[in-house]
This record gives sequence, C-alpha cells and structure tokens, in this order.
Amino acid sequence: MRRRFIAATEIQYAAGRQPAGRPSAPGRLALVQAFVNSHFDLEHEYGADLLATGSGVGAWLLEQGLAHRLQPVEEDRRARAVAVREGLRGLLAAHNGAQVDSSALDSLQSAAHGLLAGIVVGDDGRAWPVARSADLEGALGLVLALVSEAQATGSWERLKACPGELCGWAFYDHSRNHASTWCSMAICGSREKARTYRRRSLGGDAGRRLP
Repeated sequence: MRRRFIAATEIQYAAGRQPAGRPSAPGRLALVQAFVNSHFDLEHEYGADLLATGSGVGAWLLEQGLAHRLQPVEEDRRARAVAVREGLRGLLAAHNGAQVDSSALDSLQSAAHGLLAGIVVGDDGRAWPVARSADLEGALGLVLALVSEAQATGSWERLKACPGELCGWAFYDHSRNHASTWCSMAICGSREKARTYRRRSLGGDAGRRLP
C-alpha cells in the first residue's frame, strides 16, 4: 500500500549544480528551483527536459525523494506537471522584468486546482509543508506550498528566470540590490553583449537573428 506521507528527511531539498558555481536558492526553496530546472538540466543531459516522458517524471520524483519507487506517470498527469513548471517559470521571468505570460498563468492556475500539501510540526513548534502523498500530485502540492512559504518570507522574488536566448534557467539572486539578471554573466550575459555588439556593428538592425 502506498504510504500517505513522505517524511521530510526523505526529500532532497537541493537545486543541483548551478551555472558558473552560482549559489542555489536557500533552504526548501531549492526544491522549487530544481523543479523549474528539470528543463535545462545541468546534472544529467545539458538542455534536456527531464519531464519529457512519463518515465522521466517518475525518475525525477524518485531522485528528489518524492516517491518510494520508480513508477512512470500517465500523459495527462505528465502534462499537468509541465504546466505547473512552465507557469512557475513565467512568474520567475516576471521577477526579472518580463511581462507575465497570461496563458502560462492560466495553465498554472488550472493545473494547481485540487493540489494539496501536508503540514508537520517539529519539536520546536515550527511548522512546515511536506508532500501529502508519495506521487506526482503530492510532489506538485509540495512545490506550490513551498512557493507560498517563500512568498511569506520574502525570498520568492529573488528566484528569477534567465532571459538569455534559449535559456530560462531559474537562478537565485543573492545580490544586495536584487540586480542580477543572468544565470551566469560569463555565459548568457556575455552572449547577449556579443549579440548587441553585432547588431550595432550591422547598423542597428535589431530584427536580425544572430547566432
């Protein structure tokens, strides 16, 4: 029988490797960062979408400690996970100055409907969210609960999506003035500077697509 709750000690609150050694999001928010970065992953296949298949979703849940055994998910449930992920990425892009993607937000709201998280209380009296069940729905409920927790603590706005072309990596802005723009200045920042320079050298043709 499937265990109803997952112990907090089983969950991997870790964001994984970051571009150019950038520090990850703090505490439990790192799990949200890892979820968003399940596309453009750096640990397994650079640029791969780890949620592209039902078996991939099952493997990701198991690795993060959000499932007790490997179990692929059906296509409609996989699509729900992707809708939550890309909706969150749209919000993180807005933290970096982009307009909120209304269609992605609508999909996120629809996919989030009915998701729940559990709450545990520690010996010190502090309460925190945990996955309500050892499956995809439990994981998604926990991810959204952690978003709510981060919003309450003020750390949510520091989690941003890189605006680099073909990027979208979720990074945590540790700067004092919240001014970080790129996942890595040495990677996406330098590429954008090169594109800007090329456009200017070509006579300001902003519509030209550059490699």
